[in-house]
Amino acid sequence: MSSNELPMLLNGVKKTVGEKLMNKITSCKILLVGSGGIGCELLKNLALSGFTHVEVIDLDTIDISNLNRQFLFRRQHVGMPKCTVACEAALAMLPSSKDDAKYIAHHGNVCDNSKFNVQYVSSFDLVFNALDNVAARRRVNRLCLAASVPLIEAGTTGYLGQVTVIDRESGVECYECQAKPTQKVYPICTIRSTPSMPVHTIVWAKELYKLLFNPKVEDSMLFEDQTGDETSTYMDHVTQLRKELEACKEGGVDEVKLRRTVKEVLLALYNTEIQKQLGMDRFKTAQKVPTSIPAEMIQNADSAAPSKRLDYKQTQIWSKEDCVAEAVSCVMDAALMINAGTTLLPEFDKDDHLAMRLVTCTSNLRSYVFGIEPLQSHYSAKGIAGNIIPAIATTNAIVAGLQILQGFHILKKQIEGKKGELKEVCSYTYCLRDKTRKGFYLLPTSLPEPNPKCFVCKNAVLNLSLDTANWTLEMLLRRIIKKELGFMEPSLTIGSSIIYEEGEDIEENEYAAMVVKKLSDLPAGGVKHGTIIRIEDFTQDLEVDVCVHNKTEWEAKEGEDAPDEEEECFVIGGDKPVAANVDANPAEDGGAGKDKDDDDDIEVLDEDEARLGGNDISKKRALGDDDIVVMEGESKKARV
Repeated sequence: MSSNELPMLLNGVKKTVGEKLMNKITSCKILLVGSGGIGCELLKNLALSGFTHVEVIDLDTIDISNLNRQFLFRRQHVGMPKCTVACEAALAMLPSSKDDAKYIAHHGNVCDNSKFNVQYVSSFDLVFNALDNVAARRRVNRLCLAASVPLIEAGTTGYLGQVTVIDRESGVECYECQAKPTQKVYPICTIRSTPSMPVHTIVWAKELYKLLFNPKVEDSMLFEDQTGDETSTYMDHVTQLRKELEACKEGGVDEVKLRRTVKEVLLALYNTEIQKQLGMDRFKTAQKVPTSIPAEMIQNADSAAPSKRLDYKQTQIWSKEDCVAEAVSCVMDAALMINAGTTLLPEFDKDDHLAMRLVTCTSNLRSYVFGIEPLQSHYSAKGIAGNIIPAIATTNAIVAGLQILQGFHILKKQIEGKKGELKEVCSYTYCLRDKTRKGFYLLPTSLPEPNPKCFVCKNAVLNLSLDTANWTLEMLLRRIIKKELGFMEPSLTIGSSIIYEEGEDIEENEYAAMVVKKLSDLPAGGVKHGTIIRIEDFTQDLEVDVCVHNKTEWEAKEGEDAPDEEEECFVIGGDKPVAANVDANPAEDGGAGKDKDDDDDIEVLDEDEARLGGNDISKKRALGDDDIVVMEGESKKARV
C-alpha cells in the first residue's frame, strides 16, 4: 500500500516503522485471546496501527459493571458477547478501508480443543494474550509452543504490570517455566455473572452489603440503574428495603413488614435474577449451570439464625436454610441498631460482626446457586474477605501499548527471516508503581532463559509425592493431571501398558472400571515408590514423565491442624525418590513464580504485598501461593 493510499494516521505509523513493516502490519494475521480490560485496549491499538486481519476469542458476555473501564462497550451491549461487540467497535476505528479488513469474533472457550487447536493457532503470525486466569493462559502458552507461533503475554495487578514474549525458536522462558501463585485478581464481570471460586462470592457479598447499607447505593457494583432499557429484577426491592431502614430512624421497627421485604430482596437475588439469566442463555459457556434457591425456602425462612443458637461456633458451615435465616436476621438487627441511633458502617469491615455475618451467609447462598466449593464458615470467610481490595484499571492501557511495541519488533524479525532471534529485540518489561532511582516507571529486562526443569518446554521429569494406597486414578486425573498440570485429554502409560486414554475415538465409559482403582492396584504392577508414569496430550503436543514418590505421613505446617486421612495431600516437587531399576533425571528447583493474573477489577492482596508497595523486582517475582505450591523448593501440601 503506497503512502498516497494510506490515511494520515497510518502515514505517521509508516514513517515511524518503515514501509516494509507497514506492509507486514496490513497483511499479517493476528490472534487476540481475551477482550476485557487489556483486550479492549489492545483492539483499539491494533486497529489504529493498521492491522486488518484480527481474530478474537472470548467466552464472556458484557456486564453493566464493565462499562466504566472497558470503553468499547455501551449500555445497549449488556448481555452481548464481548468479542463480538469489541470487534465491531475496533473495525469502526480502523483508519484504512474496511472493505478488505476482517475482525472476526469467536464467542467460546480457548480451551475448546475442537475449535481452537494447534492447527488453528499455526495459521497466525502472532498471538496476543489478554486473559484473566491461569488455566486459559497456560492453554494458549502450550498451543503457541506447539505451533511455533510467538506469543506476547501481559498481566496487571493494581499499579503493577508486565509484558513478555514467549517463542520456542528463540529459546526463551515460557509461561510455565516458573511457578504461578494462586489467582489474586478477578474481573467484576466474573464476580457478577460467572463466579467459580469462594472469593468471587465473598466479593459479591461485600458489594451486597454496600448496596443495602451504603448512603450512596450507586457505589455498589451490584447497583443497576432503573432508567436503563433492561429492567432490574432486584433494585425495586432493594430501594424499598432501604426506605424501610431509613424510616427506622424516626419510628419503630415494623418487624413483620421488614421481614417480608428482606425475603423479597433475597428472592429476587437468588431466584428471580438467576431464572432471568438462565432464560437469556447467559450461562451456556459456564462449567456448571446455576440452580436458584427455591422460593418456598426463602419465603418460609422463620427459624432462628444460626449465629444466635446456643451451640453456635464460628467454624460451622451453614445450610441453605441457615443462610437465609441468617441473612434475614442480619437486616433485622441492622434495623434495630438504626432505631437505637447507631450509624451502620457504609463499607464492609471484617471486624464488624454484623457485616461479617451478612457476608458469610449471602456469599454461601451464592456458592450454593453456582455449585462452588468449599463453602465457608464465618471464620474462613473472614480470612478471605479481609484481604480483598480494588485493583487499578489504568495499568491496562500501558501494558497493551507495550504489547504492540513488542509486536512490531517480532514482525520486523519475521520480515528479515530471523524468527528465532527475538532475544535481541524483545524484552521482559515491568510497569512499576514507584519510579526507579533514575526516574523510570518502566523497567525492561532481557527475556529470561527457559527453566531446564520445565516439563512444558523442556520435557523435564516431574516428581510427585502422594499416598499411592489412598489415591485413586480418578483423584490423580482430576486433582493433579488436569487441574494442576493443565492436561486436556491425557493418556497415561506405565512401561508399555496404557492405563488410561481420552480423545475423540475413546468411549466415555471405556475406562470406568479403571478410574476407581487405587493407584497401587493399577495394571503393570501398579504405581509404587519410584514408578514412572508417562502422560501425553496430543491436543497440546505435550508429554511428561512423572516420577512418583509414595508418601504416607504428612506433617502440619505451623499454625495448621494435621491433615485428616481423607484429605488429598500431595506435593509436586521435592527430592526424587530412590527406587530400583528407575532411570529418570530428578526435577530440581523450578524457581519462583513471577507472573500475576491480569485484570482491572478486584485484587486479593497479601499482607506482605500490602507492606511492600515498592519496586523490589525480586519480591514481585517471588512465590506467593497461599493455597498450594506445585513446584519444588517451596513445596506445600495441598489440602482439599
